[in-house]
Amino acid sequence: MIPPFLRRCPDCGKTGLSRSFETVDADGERRVECPRCGHRFRPVDRPTLN
Repeated sequence: MIPPFLRRCPDCGKTGLSRSFETVDADGERRVECPRCGHRFRPVDRPTLN
């Protein structure tokens, strides 16, 4: 499966390439950190959302 190329922060709304969002491990779960506001969230690795 090819991961999506774009990510969007649910907190501040920043949209950017997935590589601009740093991946961090928090409590044994994979999280992504927004470069603008620092909000950490779980990435959605599905190319289509229902």
